[in-house]
Amino acid sequence: MQGRWWWWGLMVVSLAGCGQSSLRNGAESKESLAQIYTNLGLAYMQQGDNGIALEKFLKALEQDADYADAHHYAASAYQQQGQLEKADQHYRRALRLDAENPMLQNNYGTFLCDRNQYPDAEKLFLEIAKNPRYATPELAYENAGLCALRQGDAQKAERHFRAALGINSKLPSALYQMALLMYDAEQPLAARAYLQRYSELTAPAPRSLWLGIKIERKLGDAQAIASYAARLKGDFPNTEEARLLRESEKNK
Repeated sequence: MQGRWWWWGLMVVSLAGCGQSSLRNGAESKESLAQIYTNLGLAYMQQGDNGIALEKFLKALEQDADYADAHHYAASAYQQQGQLEKADQHYRRALRLDAENPMLQNNYGTFLCDRNQYPDAEKLFLEIAKNPRYATPELAYENAGLCALRQGDAQKAERHFRAALGINSKLPSALYQMALLMYDAEQPLAARAYLQRYSELTAPAPRSLWLGIKIERKLGDAQAIASYAARLKGDFPNTEEARLLRESEKNK
């Protein structure tokens, strides 16, 4: 699902400049300090230091227990540490405080899908798609499709991918998944069309070359099979897909 859908949306600010002026103003001071600690946490997280990042997010919440961004990123930090119950608690609190934040909804939807809570995840993704604050609703539909695949619901996945491509016809992941769905549905011509559109947008990869081989075998196009096979064996000889190709050629 799309770069694991994380986007760190806050700018990191300097602690020194903001702290002294905000200390003069009670509630405003707490909010400012909470933002500063949250931004520091994001900086540590971007550097890969998840432990210190979490400390900063929790420090932010000591300053302002209702600061939604701190709950959001604390949830992400707990998630990366495998502390899923704490992550869920912070995601829920963040959503109560900022219910229509599309990035937050998207990240929590991903979290729920990873925990096999498919109906709740799908509901969030579809809410995002209708959220006017979300500039790329096609990605929400794509995420819903990827989650439906995790659930094993090919029909629902196809519906969501079609919705995504109806908004933006150049989504590589949705195009690839549609090619795969059409192949599995015994519709090789449609699968070929989707894979060709996918191949126009991104460099060949082992999985797409192997899918191309399987599609063309169903269609009986020996020249296309040879082209895909040469590329797979030549550029990706040590991949699982290349191994499957060699085995399939031996078993002919």
